[in-house]
Amino acid sequence: MASKKLEEKYQKLLKEVQRRPENRTCFDCGGRGNQYVVLNFNTFICTTCSGIHREMQHRIKGVNMSTFSTDEIKALDKGGNAVAKATWMAKWGTADGTPPSEGEVEKLRRHIKDKYENKRWYSEAPAQPTPTPAVQPAVAHVAAAAPPP
Repeated sequence: MASKKLEEKYQKLLKEVQRRPENRTCFDCGGRGNQYVVLNFNTFICTTCSGIHREMQHRIKGVNMSTFSTDEIKALDKGGNAVAKATWMAKWGTADGTPPSEGEVEKLRRHIKDKYENKRWYSEAPAQPTPTPAVQPAVAHVAAAAPPP
């Protein structure tokens, strides 16, 4: 009984991690789907990118189709797209342009290979992750913009 409750707790945590603003889009192409996880890098990705990662022998699991161990969920909780960006995209600059979109499969394949196998933008000393700010209600923006009394 306790095992079932613990499993439910971690499945709930996995869904919470997936819903974080920085994890709502694909880490590799910026597409809206985030139904898969690359366990090698603890990132959330789309269907297209998951296929490319599988070609490269990376460990992929579907969030809604797979069973995750508690260790995998804990690693995702500590990782995620913001942490990965600070490491794998640390040296990415404006000269590099924008990552390929979901429909550009060959460009994505090269981009993913450059990112993970060639470590083109990788840094051993990653920048501090900058989480995507949550959307604030309009009242917060109005109050912040109001002059002091």
